[in-house]
Amino acid sequence: MASNEAPTSTRRPVSSANDAPAGTLGSRSRAQSPGSVRKVDLPMDSAGKKSSGAEESRATDPAPRCGQFRMVMCWMLFGCRLTCQANRIIFGALLPEIRQDIQLSDAEAGSLLSAFASGYMLTQILGGALADRIGGKWILQIAICAVSLGSMVAPLALQKGFWATYCTYFAAGFLEGPSFPTTGSMLSRWIPAKERSTASSLADTGGSIGGLLALGGGPILASWLGWQLTFVVYGGLSSCFCIAWLGIASSLPSSSPFMSTTELQMLISEGVVSNSHQAKGGRGDVKVQGLSWRMFFSPPVLAVCYAHAVFNFGRYFLYGWIPTFYNQVLGVPAATAAFYMTCLQVADAFVKLVVAPFADQLVASGRLSILGLRRLLSCIGFLGFGGAMGLCSLITSPALVTAALVVGKSAASCHAAGFKTNYLDISRAHTGSISGFGNTLATLSSTAAPLIAGTVIQASGWSSMFSICFAVNVSGALVFGLLSSATNLDPVLKED
Repeated sequence: MASNEAPTSTRRPVSSANDAPAGTLGSRSRAQSPGSVRKVDLPMDSAGKKSSGAEESRATDPAPRCGQFRMVMCWMLFGCRLTCQANRIIFGALLPEIRQDIQLSDAEAGSLLSAFASGYMLTQILGGALADRIGGKWILQIAICAVSLGSMVAPLALQKGFWATYCTYFAAGFLEGPSFPTTGSMLSRWIPAKERSTASSLADTGGSIGGLLALGGGPILASWLGWQLTFVVYGGLSSCFCIAWLGIASSLPSSSPFMSTTELQMLISEGVVSNSHQAKGGRGDVKVQGLSWRMFFSPPVLAVCYAHAVFNFGRYFLYGWIPTFYNQVLGVPAATAAFYMTCLQVADAFVKLVVAPFADQLVASGRLSILGLRRLLSCIGFLGFGGAMGLCSLITSPALVTAALVVGKSAASCHAAGFKTNYLDISRAHTGSISGFGNTLATLSSTAAPLIAGTVIQASGWSSMFSICFAVNVSGALVFGLLSSATNLDPVLKED
């Protein structure tokens, strides 16, 4: 935006001793419209204050400004997670209504429910690595468009038959697979360390709200409109968000026309954006290297990946088998069991939003280190959820079981500011690759959990499965509590 620049004689570059080290942001050349990447050099007078030239630049800049635009981006990532999760889960939520109109065997229904995950697990590592290299906006654009289109064409695919439906959801999962690691990659480039718990938890809450809207709202809407129109409504509303994401989101702060100069300068001083990145329009002096498989076997990376796998093991055992436990063991009607499960989702979203700002305050006040906070919250999550599983093996009252599960699910919500945010701590240049690797292992765990549960419950009963879930969660607390780290591994990975 050359027309907006202040006179050269009054310009002096802003620098900071806290600038991010070279290599924290990988380099890439981008063909962008003039002015889309802005320098942070601020016009100064001899006293070190902003000159009138700076004010003129801000006044004549055609792009609107937002002093907290990084939080707007967090809400946009919240919307991405909500859109992806709602459209992923809506098929299962509507399956009982679908099977009233279309004949599907139990085996076919199970295969269709697994189709999305089958595609989803294939693209996470490569998708995350791609986000590290080129930025996340367009990767997430493809993901949210894919799930939106998947929901809109699902009624037609179901009319065509099993394989048309399977291919539809496999393709949607394949294209949506990079969404989780890409979200982490984008957060690492937008959010300073002191705000990571809040930002990561906010984005993660989108998944909880999306699940709530699908599980709670889908069947209700289907009772009014029918399942075919319900798919179209969810896909259509998601398409509206696709348009909003296209117009508002940016991969990097420097490429956003909505970023104020003051906010961009703050991100430089916090080490989130490098000064050389602004000067050159790239990602710093050192390029992001190709994937080094050795980085996946460092103790901190293994610790966060194991924690993620343990979390998904318990989560998908809960989602897959607890409704059956309510119905077959406790004698609770299916509709009532669905209400109890909705209560868990509400508690999950509420606790995430409450805990995260408090966690960031603890770090900002110096009462806890970042590593101490991550370990504390995830140990609370593992031990609280594991304890709830243990209690479920001892009590037979539906009300008490629900109370135990609400407490356990609330404790597990602390992971959003625990190990999930730890992905952002241990790397910025490779956040997408590492979180993609971790989420791939977690997806395998979530696939195995219902299968293991079915075998154990049939052979030994529910108490044995609850005990296994308790032991697995204790192991998660031990591994993450002892081996995790909040040290940025990028310099080590660069040397490797």
